[in-house]
Amino acid sequence: MRERSDAADADADDARETFASTLDADDAVSRASTSTDEVVIARLDAAGARNAQNATNVDATTTTTTTTDDASKATNERAKKKTTKKTYERVKLPTPEEVYQQDAMDNCAVKTAMSCALGGALGGVMGVVFGAFEPMEVPAVDAPKVTVRETIKQGLRSAGARSWSYAKGFAAFGALYAGSECAVEKARARHDVVNSAYAGCFTGGVMARSSGPSGIAFGCATMAALSVAMDKFMDHH
Repeated sequence: MRERSDAADADADDARETFASTLDADDAVSRASTSTDEVVIARLDAAGARNAQNATNVDATTTTTTTTDDASKATNERAKKKTTKKTYERVKLPTPEEVYQQDAMDNCAVKTAMSCALGGALGGVMGVVFGAFEPMEVPAVDAPKVTVRETIKQGLRSAGARSWSYAKGFAAFGALYAGSECAVEKARARHDVVNSAYAGCFTGGVMARSSGPSGIAFGCATMAALSVAMDKFMDHH
């Protein structure tokens, strides 16, 4: 019996030793796996660090290249500015004849006379043109016959009378407008659209003087507005 009990104890001790060895082997495997995972993580971290360093190096290289290009461009522009010579135009002073001519053109009497002549010429041409479009008078049935020569003479006399009437009106208008504008400009010592408004009002009122106070007021307002509109359109001032 005692021998059997000793054999059973020996078997139990062997079993315990075997179980302990198994546990130690499992612990060793677990520690080895943990160490392997740590090595892999460390390698991944090292690879990420290398990639970050490479990216930093690329950025630094790009920045250096851009800075170098900008510096080269700036140097080239400075070199171009140094090589380009500035050119100056000679100031041309007016001659005495040109000064006298300008003074004459600024004279109110000269302006009035020139506007009167130009207005008369324009009115004469417009009278002839408008007269050509007027219908001819048809003679009565019992009227004496008129030759072609007499008809031409009558047409010429009618065109001449109409042309003279237009010429007088345009000449008066040009003289009044130019003279009044020059006088207002000299009095105000300014060259702006207000002078045109005053001149238009004065000219319109004088031209409509035979129509009474209402006609004078209407002519003044109409010509002032027309003068301002024409100056704005032509950008005269």
